[in-house]
Amino acid sequence: MQPWAYPVDLSKIRARWQQFVTDRRLDPALDPLVAASWARCFPRLNPLAPPALPCLDEQTLERVRLALFDLIATARPLMEDLHQFTEGSGLAIALLDGAACVLDVLGDPGIVRAVEAVGLRPGVYWGEGHVGTNAFALALLERTPAQVVGAEHFVALYHAWVTTAAPIYGLDGQPLGAIGIMAPAERAQPDTLGMVMAAARAIENQLQAEANLRENHQLLAELQAILEAIDQVVLVLNAQGHVIRLNRTATRVLGLDPSGILGRPLTDHIRLPPSFQEALSDPQAHREAEGALIVDGAPLEGWLGLHAVTEGRRRLGFVLTFRRSEQVHRMVARLVGAQAMMTLADIPGRSRAIQQIRQQARAAARTSLPVLLLGEPGTGKSVLARAIHNASIRASGPFLAVSCRAIPRELLAIELLGVEGGAFRNGPTEGRPGKFELAHGGTLYLDEIEALPLEVQVAILRILETGEVMRLGGLRPIRVDVRLIASSAADLERLVAEGHFRSDLYHLLASTAIRIPPLRDRPEDIALIAEAVFRRLRRTSGRTYRITETALQRLKAYPWPGNVRELENVLERAAALSEDGWIDLPHLPERIVRGLMIEQTPDSIRPVEELEREAILRAAIQYRGRIREMASALGLSRTTLWRRMKRYGIQLSIFRDKRNHRNGR
Repeated sequence: MQPWAYPVDLSKIRARWQQFVTDRRLDPALDPLVAASWARCFPRLNPLAPPALPCLDEQTLERVRLALFDLIATARPLMEDLHQFTEGSGLAIALLDGAACVLDVLGDPGIVRAVEAVGLRPGVYWGEGHVGTNAFALALLERTPAQVVGAEHFVALYHAWVTTAAPIYGLDGQPLGAIGIMAPAERAQPDTLGMVMAAARAIENQLQAEANLRENHQLLAELQAILEAIDQVVLVLNAQGHVIRLNRTATRVLGLDPSGILGRPLTDHIRLPPSFQEALSDPQAHREAEGALIVDGAPLEGWLGLHAVTEGRRRLGFVLTFRRSEQVHRMVARLVGAQAMMTLADIPGRSRAIQQIRQQARAAARTSLPVLLLGEPGTGKSVLARAIHNASIRASGPFLAVSCRAIPRELLAIELLGVEGGAFRNGPTEGRPGKFELAHGGTLYLDEIEALPLEVQVAILRILETGEVMRLGGLRPIRVDVRLIASSAADLERLVAEGHFRSDLYHLLASTAIRIPPLRDRPEDIALIAEAVFRRLRRTSGRTYRITETALQRLKAYPWPGNVRELENVLERAAALSEDGWIDLPHLPERIVRGLMIEQTPDSIRPVEELEREAILRAAIQYRGRIREMASALGLSRTTLWRRMKRYGIQLSIFRDKRNHRNGR
């Protein structure tokens, strides 16, 4: 029924229906949507017989409702408002999904019983193929608001009713469901169509707002994660110079309580050098230089950075970064060849394999021959290389580590051999030493040596044989005294056979080869590795960590595809989740607790879902599974938190009595 067709003459509509049912003739005065629906329904349905209504069982309906939780949770308050507004008017308000399955019905008790008697109840499908012409089906099928009055319903059972509905569109532009009203036909009003349209638009707007809010929360969480991943002081200022965000490094280095600096002018606690203070008035400021921060009257020397945040020509604020001088010096020293502090005694383990490796490493350290370290990724090849360097007579010299796979192949020669200044057009005017020169008197460690191009392998072989390096474009050899340690997780013998690795270089390296077994072959070392990790954490945090016997047995049973590196990461994460220093099953990843073998890429970026799950676990541990306090700390509603915990398989019962989990200590 189109709004302009009012007032309604139910008898005329009945006559048009009778004419169609009897003679298959469509009256031109019919609503075009209704006429098209009648034509579709006639071959499939008997208009005089009650329809066979398919209905979902309770369990299936509950699954459907759970899948559409956001839609129902958004629509229900609006349905209640609509019911309150129309209370006593004999209207039943219904919510359907995109397949025309009834999800919810609301109204006065009498009208709800009446509409349920004719099939409008949760779980029943009101599609055109089952019920015939009705507004709910037309709204979803034609994607337009619709009203069907009296005998406009194809099935005679519904001639006493009027149905009005409007589609609800999802964020992808597809119909997510429909909201509508069913009432006795004599109560048909054109303004009912406007009511359901307004309700549908309100639901869509609320869904869009919640999606925007979720996206904003995700962006804020990502921003905070990025800030916390940066190992330097980061302060975010607004256009007025007030501190609006800072990371934990800033709190630690500056010695300031976030609650005392957030939202306040930077100058209340920190004074910048004059040049940086002046730059705060420059909307395009971009400045980096050495300087001193005056924090509550105490100077901190380091490297300052100030970067403007703009949107077009509008200044939004600034990002202030700071590294202390000693941190910068350590970075420079590490880049140019800092001494490695790891020793052979620091390599944890009591297995026979580790004892043999220590013995082989001590023998290798007494010579200046090249060393080849073999083993899977994460077995600790770089740690062993540093330990060999420190056990040798070169311990006071530089230790330079180069990942051959991390550098583009075309740049490896320049990186290792250096380049002569002015030797190439558009090249550097000043000479640049390579890593062999910078490692003079010490050790050069080449990780993933199988990634070296063959021409670079030839150059390295010549350096090892002659003790001289020739820069690219250079005319004179440069004497170097360098001990080479190489490592690989690849099958170098196979690469030699395939012609991808030079046999002479391989045999020179393999004369002193040490193979490190994977962690899964020496589970007896896991306890000692854990103790070493806990000692390191105690030095940095001052806290003592221990692990229960139950958790330790789970660690020993896991195959550790990422080897020692994966174990260390798991233990550090578990220590961060532990509230009292005891590490138990709830602090371990699910794959380890359940004994699953999951391949992981080393040093991969953690997905947002994993970060969210970890945050929920931390809250559960801290608040002993008290859902109200957890939701408040996480900034979520309790309904949303329950839904997230169900998604991640988190059960609060294991957090509510932690004593039960310590019986295995």
